[in-house]
Amino acid sequence: MTPPRVVYPRRLWLLAALAAVLFGLSLLGLEQRDDSWLLKVGGRPLDVRGATWAAWQDATRDCTRVQRLDPSTAEPIGGPAVRAPLPAEATAAAAVRALRGFSPPDSESARVWRLDHWAPGAPEAMPPKTGAPGPVWWVLQAEFDRLEPVVVLVRQEGPDAHVVAAGVWSGTTLPWNPAWRIRRFLAERVPQAPAALLACIDPLGVFAQPPRPL
Repeated sequence: MTPPRVVYPRRLWLLAALAAVLFGLSLLGLEQRDDSWLLKVGGRPLDVRGATWAAWQDATRDCTRVQRLDPSTAEPIGGPAVRAPLPAEATAAAAVRALRGFSPPDSESARVWRLDHWAPGAPEAMPPKTGAPGPVWWVLQAEFDRLEPVVVLVRQEGPDAHVVAAGVWSGTTLPWNPAWRIRRFLAERVPQAPAALLACIDPLGVFAQPPRPL
């Protein structure tokens, strides 16, 4: 038989471990918001599902057809050294003008920080049956003087570019993961947009911050 002096410390250890587990569980909880669930840790909501989804998509996406351009020069940045030149009618300036003219006068102060371009002739940009190059697509991330920051889809055919009204995300995504929330939102609102372009959206940090006073 185990001596009593050994049993007593073991019981204390088990009680301490049980108390630690119960305390940890008391800090956890689930909260339903909108159409999904958040894990609450010490009262702070965490979008574990969204972060996992975004990490998986980041690991499996193919961004070889997407050009990330310098908004000030419309030159490719990062990625492979050799890129197909942009056609004259698909200049970044047209997409930026479309954004600045979308909701004047406030939209005229747009400062574009990220500009992604879906190259014409990519498989997903080819309309069925015809095989002709489809429209040019842009994703712009911008801030304004008196508006919330935005991620917008711009569609361009020839020299004419326009913001897709349904494809505008505005403001913070908190408490949701920015990549999950914005990519999913745009995919649901604008299903005709190239899926690979949407999967390659990398939201700026401003979308994961609390709203700023305007």
